[in-house]
Parts: sequence; C-alpha cells; structure tokens
Amino acid sequence: MGRRVVKKVYRDTYARGQRDTKEFKDRFLVRVELISIKVLEDKDLLGNESEIYFRVGQRPHYSSRIPNRGTMNLEKNEIFQPPEGITLYSEFRDAPRGGVTQVPFHVFERDPGKNDDKIIDHDLAISLGSSDYKVITQNSVKVKLKISGLRTRY
Repeated sequence: MGRRVVKKVYRDTYARGQRDTKEFKDRFLVRVELISIKVLEDKDLLGNESEIYFRVGQRPHYSSRIPNRGTMNLEKNEIFQPPEGITLYSEFRDAPRGGVTQVPFHVFERDPGKNDDKIIDHDLAISLGSSDYKVITQNSVKVKLKISGLRTRY
C-alpha cells in the first residue's frame, strides 16, 4: 500500500523569524476548586443541619456566592465531596511568572432569623505558575481546596 500524502492547505501568517506575541505573554488562569468540606460540629442554633455557602473573590467585581441560591446542608461529621472539583473562582491574570495573587475566601453559615455567621475568613495566596492543595480548618469546619495559577495561551 502506498503512503498517504498530506497536502498543506494553509499559509504561514507570520514573517520569517516573527513569533506570535499572544502565545508568549505572561498570562495565567487563577482557579480555586472545592475538593471537599466537612463540618466537625453542629453550627446551627437548634442543632439541625448546618446551612453553608461560599463567597470567593473581591466584592463587587469578582465575588460570587456558591451555590447562587440555597445552601449546602451538612450534619455533624458529614463530608460533601463532589465527583469532580467544583470551581469556586476563576480569573485571567497578567503578571510575571513567580508572582503571587491574593484571593479572599469566605465560608458562611446561614441561620433563619439571624445574620449569617462568617465561619472562615481567609486570604488565599496563589503563586502564579504552580498548582497546590490547601486544607483550611477553622471554627470546626474543614475545607480542602485545589488552588492553581497555571499559564495559559488565551
């Protein structure tokens, strides 16, 4: 059998020696993903399920409520593990490699008839050009996160 000949049907769009500047820019995708959350003791006033939600990012531009309606109901020692990590925050950032960006991370507990309690108030330091896992334990709530600031072409 003969070899198949592949015909090139497109043209080179750059002059000889010229590079695509978009491809070599220092642009990173900063992302925070939830791996799991565990409530170590009841946070509800009546001893019922804890009603938890997240706020990640700086308000008003990047702050988002996860889930955007309702709450995640967890009992004592119950673990919430999504089948794949839930993306809590993502942002494109132009910065030199090795830089560090700060992302505010908050976990709230909702009680009816009372203002929402801030259980976790933490600033995540995400180093650009790397990926890491972080465990935050505060006020009897344990949160496992995957934080990454990986280089992107877009």
